[in-house]
Amino acid sequence: MKTKTSTFNYALFLPIFLLYLLSIGVQYGAAVYDGAPVRSIVVKQIIFCLLSLALLLLTQRIKTAVLLRFSPYYYMLSLIIMSLLYRFYDPVMFQLTGTKRWLRLGSFSFQPSELVKLTFILMIVYLTLRYEQRVKERTVQTDLAYIGTILLVSLPTFLLMYMQKDFGTSLVFIMCLGALFIIAGVHWKIMVVLTSVLAIVGILLLVLVFTETGNQVLYHLNFKTYQLDRVRAWVDPFAYSQSIGYQQSQSLLSIGAGGFSGRSATIQPIYVPVRESDMVFTVIAETFGFLGSVSVLFLYFYLFYQIIYSAIETNNKGNVYIAIVFVFGLLFQVFENIGATIGLLPLTGIPLPFLSQGGTSLLIVGCGLGIILGFKKV
Repeated sequence: MKTKTSTFNYALFLPIFLLYLLSIGVQYGAAVYDGAPVRSIVVKQIIFCLLSLALLLLTQRIKTAVLLRFSPYYYMLSLIIMSLLYRFYDPVMFQLTGTKRWLRLGSFSFQPSELVKLTFILMIVYLTLRYEQRVKERTVQTDLAYIGTILLVSLPTFLLMYMQKDFGTSLVFIMCLGALFIIAGVHWKIMVVLTSVLAIVGILLLVLVFTETGNQVLYHLNFKTYQLDRVRAWVDPFAYSQSIGYQQSQSLLSIGAGGFSGRSATIQPIYVPVRESDMVFTVIAETFGFLGSVSVLFLYFYLFYQIIYSAIETNNKGNVYIAIVFVFGLLFQVFENIGATIGLLPLTGIPLPFLSQGGTSLLIVGCGLGIILGFKKV
């Protein structure tokens, strides 16, 4: 893989840097609205932004070819770390959420699934490149064998997600797989079948939520009551505004209060549960209104454009695959988080990249963007 020295990609770094600044401002706003200790929250967010930036600058010095070559080891290590949750999970987060998704390291909680998102992308891209090098003439049969290999390698990830009851993050992995299959040129007949199966499963799950018998089936599949309640609340949040739909209905009221250019000073802030994480977009919508919300969306899409453009400029298939899959993983998180905030989609607990409170996500996103900043032109 031939490479030559390239200058630092300032066009890509600009939206990244602006999102770091915005994350600090948004967490400040959330703390003020909720009456939380502003100083400690802002300082913590600044520290995580600086650490994320340091990881970004570090990983951008590592050659992509080296990362891909050792991706099976990174992937295996990340799965081992995630499997530790069943013995060394964070008891505080378990009491708050009822799930074992965080490891406790001293005073710091770490979410291993965020690390797996990155190693998973490297692993499936590595397998795809090997497949394309090995198979000279692709057919439906060879593509089926390739997909079978990818799904077999992905199985441990989905099993761990299932055991952690983390349905939302599982959807991110599915989106990454779908993006890779499309960009890698998997035969259209296979893609039609896979898409149809996923659509049928999704519709079936929705139907099961609204029947007593269906609920029992979902409980046997390890779904929890709060997950089913999120779907019911999504359908009609104001019908459950004092119970299971409280978070969604408050989110919609908060966004409505923001209007076109931000909430009037004469209107009291709207309380939104978990505003700093799941509902962090309400801080932007309520403070800066429609104009601010659109500006943030533009910033995200400018970042995605720069990521893909930077990869294409390198004329390297591996770089393009990594960039496309990474972007679609982030795009889905943005779409799902904001979609849940505005009532378009059910709430799944997926964080909004950069802006939601959570150091693990910020650190791993920094690593991923560092890899992309390190792409070199051929």
